[in-house]
Amino acid sequence: MPESLRAQVDVVLEANRATRAELLGAVDALTTEQRREVWFGTWSLHEVIAHIAAWQDGFAIALEQMLAGERPVIPGFDPSTEDGDATDRFNAAAAERSQGLSWEALLSTLRVARERHEAVLNRLPDTLDADRFTEGRTARRLADAGNHDREHIDAILEWRGSRGYRS
Repeated sequence: MPESLRAQVDVVLEANRATRAELLGAVDALTTEQRREVWFGTWSLHEVIAHIAAWQDGFAIALEQMLAGERPVIPGFDPSTEDGDATDRFNAAAAERSQGLSWEALLSTLRVARERHEAVLNRLPDTLDADRFTEGRTARRLADAGNHDREHIDAILEWRGSRGYRS
């Protein structure tokens, strides 16, 4: 018998929470200078976290649209652009918006994005057809925010280790 949609959502929620806790552990106990050190291309940890928060909030908005019967769209992300740089533009805009934020305000933005995302995930079992939450479907990809966190955790830990920044 297939797992209920509520059970599937709960598994995703728990995985997202565990990965977010791991991400927060990876960024803990760094100085302001360390958090602003450029190491990820042209980004510092500050921009990486802003980028993660922007995508998670976008995932939440797109899921909210799905639940309202609308086509899911992440605001500020237009994959139909001809030059193929939609992701780069979205990321650059998220990084730019974060520049004036303190670390505390940035972490608050990350927390609010997670809370919004979790709230909409908790609404899925009452609204979404279970077949739309199967692996590879849009709803499932938008729900798996932990996968995006995971993409950055190893790089953060590697950077910390290369600089001797203990966690």
